[in-house]
Amino acid sequence: LHRAALETQHQQQIRSKHSSTQVKRLFNQNPARRRVLLKQQKELPLIENETPSLLSEPRFPQVFQPVFLPNGWSEPPESSSVDVSVYPFHVARTANKPSNAIGFLPVYTDFRIGGSKVTTIIRKTTGDLNELVKELEIYLRQNHPTSKTPEIQIRTGGSVVVNGNYSREIRRWLAGLGF
Repeated sequence: LHRAALETQHQQQIRSKHSSTQVKRLFNQNPARRRVLLKQQKELPLIENETPSLLSEPRFPQVFQPVFLPNGWSEPPESSSVDVSVYPFHVARTANKPSNAIGFLPVYTDFRIGGSKVTTIIRKTTGDLNELVKELEIYLRQNHPTSKTPEIQIRTGGSVVVNGNYSREIRRWLAGLGF
């Protein structure tokens, strides 16, 4: 009788390898697991007849050749020559300039971690930001075919962050679209 009680007590003390929180992390849809799954899906081989969207042509080609001043300002095209309403996204220029002057494109470079981490930030964006990111990836891939495509993130508040210093290229691209 005493031995049977010890065996049942011993069976009750067997614990699982992972805590309940770890089990939730491993087997449920937590954000870290989703990121891993998304990375694995991106690495899957292409199916026949499937063309990768990353190598495709841009949906919105440049319609304007901007001229930039040394301070980074470019004059936008006349509203009659370029229709920016066809784009699913919009990037507004900066405001509050003296004598109602036309502002700059809101593309900024951010240096962090002692200058070793450089990011480019596009502010004042509205509309379909996913489409903006897709078009920007295509443009950067065409201009830098040998380098790896930079990681592009959409932040809350309507700003887009690109890892790396691509401010000149992005300004040229946005001005070429007519913004």
